This record gives sequence, C-alpha cells and structure tokens, in this order.
Amino acid sequence: MKVVQRKKRSRRGAGPWQRLLATSWSDVGTWALALVVAIGLWLLVNMGERTSERTLRVRLEPENIPAGMLIVNPIPEYAEVRVSGSGLILSSIDQKNLHTALDLSGTKPGVLTFTLDPKNFELPRKVEVTRITPSQVTFHLDALTKRSLPVRLERSGEVPPGLRLKELSLVPEKVDVSGPKSRLDAMQSVFTAPLDLSRLQPGTQQVDLSLTQPGGLVQLKTPEIRVRTVVEPVVVERELRRVKLAIRDAARPLRAKPDSVTVVVRGPEIDLASLELSPGAAFVDGSLLEGPAPYRVKPRVALPDGMDVVRIEPAEVLLEPAAEETPAANGRSRETTEKKP
Repeated sequence: MKVVQRKKRSRRGAGPWQRLLATSWSDVGTWALALVVAIGLWLLVNMGERTSERTLRVRLEPENIPAGMLIVNPIPEYAEVRVSGSGLILSSIDQKNLHTALDLSGTKPGVLTFTLDPKNFELPRKVEVTRITPSQVTFHLDALTKRSLPVRLERSGEVPPGLRLKELSLVPEKVDVSGPKSRLDAMQSVFTAPLDLSRLQPGTQQVDLSLTQPGGLVQLKTPEIRVRTVVEPVVVERELRRVKLAIRDAARPLRAKPDSVTVVVRGPEIDLASLELSPGAAFVDGSLLEGPAPYRVKPRVALPDGMDVVRIEPAEVLLEPAAEETPAANGRSRETTEKKP
C-alpha cells in the first residue's frame, strides 16, 4: 500500500515534457483534426464574406404573344447579367434555372422595346446587378396572314437539239402560303427548284419539283408541285435536188423527160439532216399506163416513216418510148466492124 502511494506522488510531480511523452497517439490525431476544422471554418467565413463578381446567363422567354401575331425579328436568347456579392452566395446560384419572362400581352403590330433592369431577374438577396447585356430587347410584331400565290417555274439548260417543248403545265398553278403580313405583301410568286430542260425526252413526261422555301417565317402549305411536259421533234423542210427517177413495171422500155426531179420533204430535223434517198426512191409506176405513148404522169417518192413529201418539181414528167436501134443500123455496124483489120 505504501509503494502505490509513492508512485502516484511521482506522476503528480512530473514536468510538462514528461506529461507530453505520456500522451497517447489518439489524442494527437484529435488535436490535428480540430486544427484543420478550425482553419477551414476561418477560410470559409472570410472567403464567403469577401465580395466577388460573376456573369450569369439568364434565358429570355417571351410570353403571352397575342393570337394571330408573331415576332418577325431575331431576338437574343440570353441576357448576360454581371453581378457582385458574397462569394459564397454567388457560387450557390445555379444559372441553369435562371430565366426572365417578357410579357407581350395586349401588344399590337409594330415595334415594342423592353428595357431590362435588375427587377427583371430573380436573384438572392445581397446580390447586386452591375451590368446587363443587352440592356434592351426590341420586338417587331406583325399579323399572321395567308395568301394564295402563283408558282413560277425555274428552268436550267436547253431543250436537246431537234426537239421543242410543245406544252408545259404546273399542277397546282397556285399554292397557299402563310406568314407575316408585311412579308407576304411583298411576295409576287413562289419559285420551284430548277427544271433541267436538257434531260427532256420526246413524248409526255411528269416531274415532281420541290418548292423553294421563301424564308422570313413564310410557310408553304404544299412542299412540291408536278410539272407536265410534252416534247416533240422539231419539224423542218429540206429540198433534195436532182433525184433520179426510176420507171417501175412498164410493159415496154420508156424514158422520162426530165429524168430527175427536185423533192421537198418535211420531217423531224434530226432525221431529215441525214436523209439520203436510195436509188429508185423517186419513181413512176408504169403498170398503170394505158394507150399509146407518150404519157404524162406524176412522180412519186418513197420516204421513211415520219416524213412527208411537200412537193415534187416538176409535178409531172413525160414518158416516151426508149430509142431502139433498127436492123439496118445493126447491119451497118457489123459491116464496119468486119472491115477493120
């Protein structure tokens, strides 16, 4: 019992250094944590109270646009608001949720200007607005109307050589449009995408063409139209001279005076340019001749399909018996031949 009491007295009489050595490691950790927390609180209080600045993007939302009206000018989607205040408060602002309503109820067609001031923005207390960009928002309001406008066909290229555009029609010829009254009043027609004439072929074709969007908030009720085209060959005339006449199916030898004619032919330009009449294409029919010679007959010409004879000059030719050698003449010819060495 006496020994225990001596030990207690020795601890009470120990110095500060001895007591520090006797402190456990858990006590040191607790002191360190307390120090860190104290420093953090000090920084938080001092930094939070320090004045800071920040730029916020606030969405602008037009509301209550009168029925039958629309905004025709571009307006900013956001306003940039420069604010100052406690750094702690500014850092807590979530700008994704910031917006300001611009009330357009009761407005009439024309120009309306909103002046933006700090009252337009819902911000925490003790936050001061130092600058707003833009400071004003201008609205151009116009009445929404409808009209029916004619369609104007845009063309590109040329019709292929030898062809011509005989007929062209649009279905429909007019389309309904809607948009700002001032814009529609200035429009005379609606344009199509270009029709490439170089791709047209002979015959009837139908092509769907899209309409060009006019822009300026004008809307088309019909996005495209149908174009109907009728294309045909270009028909021309060509004169063929000195076409030799043939005599067909005659009962005896005959000869024609004159023995050639001029033929004027009408047909497609492409085909007619390369036309060459074969021997015997121009002829007279000897099977229909009656009575003694001479005969006056009308020549005829056989042409490819799609071509027609406009005229033949002369319109009639004379057919006479062909000259035949007499027996006496034949004898003299033989005698002459025999006398030659």
